[in-house]
Amino acid sequence: MDMSDLPEPLRARMAERDARSSMKVLQDFVARYLPEADGVEEMRADFLYTAGYNVSSLRQDLKAIEAVLAERPAAGVLSRLVAWEGNWVLDDPSDEGAARFLGELAQVLREVIGRAEAG
Repeated sequence: MDMSDLPEPLRARMAERDARSSMKVLQDFVARYLPEADGVEEMRADFLYTAGYNVSSLRQDLKAIEAVLAERPAAGVLSRLVAWEGNWVLDDPSDEGAARFLGELAQVLREVIGRAEAG
């Protein structure tokens, strides 16, 4: 798609979205999917629905999770992100537990993206 054909406000919004840091993308992902979900399978269903019309946003979310986990944020960041911003209770509320949980969500995203791309 030729982006120059898009209206300027839409191009600006897309550029702003693409310029967000990995942590900001992850914060938005957590705030969007975790608070209302009853479990990982419900999130998987939400991801599948999203993949039906916007798989690129899921790719961006996956990339952000992978980047943040690779960066190893400061102590307390991941646990607060999941617990407070995601309103999600983990059996292991530590950063390590939050990293495992986010890693599980990354795997679900990989599966959903793969399924969407396979058609």
